[in-house]
Amino acid sequence: MGYFQPGDTALRREVLHGRPWAVTPSRVVLDEPGLLVVFVVPGTRFGFPDHHWPHGWQVAGNSHWHGNGKLQMHRPDEAYSVDLYWHGEQRKFGGWYLNLQDPYRRTELGFDTLDHELDYWVPAEGEWIEKDREDFERQVLEGKYSPELAERIRRQGVDIEAMLTTGTTWWDPKWADWEPDPDWPVPTLPEGWEDYPLP
Repeated sequence: MGYFQPGDTALRREVLHGRPWAVTPSRVVLDEPGLLVVFVVPGTRFGFPDHHWPHGWQVAGNSHWHGNGKLQMHRPDEAYSVDLYWHGEQRKFGGWYLNLQDPYRRTELGFDTLDHELDYWVPAEGEWIEKDREDFERQVLEGKYSPELAERIRRQGVDIEAMLTTGTTWWDPKWADWEPDPDWPVPTLPEGWEDYPLP
């Protein structure tokens, strides 16, 4: 399966219990053997296929991405992405958000993963914090994640905490200065996106 070109639309699809759960069309910024970077353009509409476990954004009525968009960096076989956020009209860099998730799996239309709820926020100024631990553990009890997957997620959290504590982060801080191409239109969900088969 080939690499995407800058500006291509790649569908980031979350797959839960063997079924598509949430789909976000994203713009490809960089796609090379060691790094996949995509951008969620402001105004992007999410897709929520029918699923027995409603997505949290869907329940909250969040149908589109608001704000300045977010940049998502992925390394192959790594169970988290590094997401960058900017705030306000001046697009001030806010920080790095480590989003625990399944390692991405390429598809013809983009890539599949699954958000793991547990996250870490590394603000541009200040100390890192853990987020959503209680929600994660509650969802484990409710059956969203198997005990085996839950334990892998916890171990990933321990590894991330060690990386953040020692300051051995791998990403280039210059990404904080990145700006999207102003000519990029808001990507849309392609026809048949709900029926696109799993690999």
